[in-house]
Amino acid sequence: PPHPRDRRCLSSMYSARRNTNLYVISLAISACSLAIGAFALYSAGAGSRDLAVPAARAPITMRAASPWAPVSMSRDMASRARIGGVDIPNRKRVETALTSIYGIGQATASSILHETGVENKRTYELDEDELSKIRAEVDKYTIEGDLRRQVRQDIARLIDIQCFRGKRHQAGLPCRGQNTKNNARTRKKNRHIKI
Repeated sequence: PPHPRDRRCLSSMYSARRNTNLYVISLAISACSLAIGAFALYSAGAGSRDLAVPAARAPITMRAASPWAPVSMSRDMASRARIGGVDIPNRKRVETALTSIYGIGQATASSILHETGVENKRTYELDEDELSKIRAEVDKYTIEGDLRRQVRQDIARLIDIQCFRGKRHQAGLPCRGQNTKNNARTRKKNRHIKI
């Protein structure tokens, strides 16, 4: 029988060959998808001369059947909706887009939509009336700069009264009882002490 070291060497050689084969297959698949996309553009009416023209001068119209194609929009898709002083993503659904605002998570976004009665559709499909309802509801929450300032003041207060949590914040260590023997490396690094 072969030596165990030889078997280990053979298995690593086989895994390296397998990884190389997977890489080659993935390259072939991506090349095929590029070729299919170019053929689709060419067959959609763009000649060989038109493919060299930049997309800004020759926009490609997509069929409404594709899920990512812009269908009839109530607002211009280039203009992003601004809620709570933040430009929220246009292509995402409203519930997910609202979570890009600091201080609004998934549960809060869901309750905002429930309170306003707005459907969970794409952001670019919202009209101004629905946007104003969402803005009015979001204004009831502490978000963005105000929330960051409040958290910073809370931590400064804990440090001032020199409680356990304040000392842990000052030392840059976890303050919720986690073990620090093995992990919490990023917390343990020599960082500037915030006071």
